[in-house]
Amino acid sequence: MRYTHFFLTAIVTFFTPVISRAQVFDSASYVAHYQQRLAQAYNTSTLTAQDKLAGLSRAWAEARYNFANFDLVPLLNWDSLYYTYIPQAMAAKDLAAYYGILQNFYQHLRDGHSSIMPPQQLWDSLYATLPVKAKWVEGKAVITQLLSHDPAYQQLQPGTVIETIDGMPVQERIRADIAPYLNFSTPQDSTARIYSWFLFGGPIDRAVTLGMESVTGKQMTASFRRLGMPALFGSMPLLRFHVLPGNIGYLQLNSFEDGRIVAMFDSIFPALSHTSALIIDIRNNGGGNGNNGFEILGCLTSQPFMQGRSAIRHYIPPFRSWNKPDELAITNYDWKPYKGKLYNKPVAVLIGPDTYSAAEDFLVAFKSMQRGKLFGETTGGSTGQPIYFSLPGGGMGRVCAKRDMMADGTEFVGRGIAPDFTVQYTVAGIRLKADEAVQAAVNYLLQVMPGESRK
Repeated sequence: MRYTHFFLTAIVTFFTPVISRAQVFDSASYVAHYQQRLAQAYNTSTLTAQDKLAGLSRAWAEARYNFANFDLVPLLNWDSLYYTYIPQAMAAKDLAAYYGILQNFYQHLRDGHSSIMPPQQLWDSLYATLPVKAKWVEGKAVITQLLSHDPAYQQLQPGTVIETIDGMPVQERIRADIAPYLNFSTPQDSTARIYSWFLFGGPIDRAVTLGMESVTGKQMTASFRRLGMPALFGSMPLLRFHVLPGNIGYLQLNSFEDGRIVAMFDSIFPALSHTSALIIDIRNNGGGNGNNGFEILGCLTSQPFMQGRSAIRHYIPPFRSWNKPDELAITNYDWKPYKGKLYNKPVAVLIGPDTYSAAEDFLVAFKSMQRGKLFGETTGGSTGQPIYFSLPGGGMGRVCAKRDMMADGTEFVGRGIAPDFTVQYTVAGIRLKADEAVQAAVNYLLQVMPGESRK
């Protein structure tokens, strides 16, 4: 008993200073502490074996606890896959190879909002490209947009068919150099990403040689200097507006990333309000901030409209002891128009596989409003809220942590939003600069416009 008393006394004495400093739980400091921990980045310029394993492990863990769409890949055993990638990651010979392995690992999630981005110092060696966008049209790789006025690229006119890249047939090039590292949610998403962004990618200091069929049908081969991909992001204006014959407005919204698009829309609204019908083209809109789209939709109705429905997993660590680590929260959101601007005439929206993320959220709300019809092709089928995390060597990863759906619960993630009227591109249409989707929408609007508006 004497020794027991001494032991207890020692424990009390040892902990007395801690007890005397006890204070009320500070929730703000607690949250700030964990925010700082989550924001900590790796500052390594070269990768050790420990770095390689740590990066792969973090990518695995972030998805394991945060990914919202595991049910869409029911055959994926994420833990087992992680083990198979350990030797591959450890054997990576350099930074580029290591990040290629991480990208291939994340490809198994089949999610466009869950991906690995290599460090910025690798971008010019991996992602430099040509100032064009292309599509897979009628079984051919066809240039649809030329985004430069530089004479060096004027052979790359819309309608040019690309047959070989650096001597390789297009499909062979895709299988070897692009497909293993691509993240996507649907087949149409995969195709759109490849042809819109990655088909001509490679080192910025190495020209790319293309075998082509010109718009006149002539066979030719030419080499072109690549540009840094970031320079192309701003090559399309946020917004375009003009009036088509029949007093039909044409409004092109190319991104919701920049909040200036709302002010631009407000500035053209007086002109738009005098049209008899409206076409909204979001075929090239890859998303951004959904609220920017809702601001614009708020001018198409005077009534509140549903933005959609979201499902969020809440991981609660102590609940693991009760075999119930997750709680699911399902929320609905609505938007109440407040600007006092109202366009109440017929509307049609143009969509396609490059319509993505917040642009699909825009469509979800538009469909809930029942304001018009959709023309074009099925959208990319990926939205949600990704969380970001740092990786060794300066790269970043992201995991989609929120599942979005239609206001009535209808799923579109992993599927896409289908048009009411399917209109596909044709090689002949591209060469003639004839936009079949625009023409289909015009024909529809001319039929539903009030009689006096058609005069």
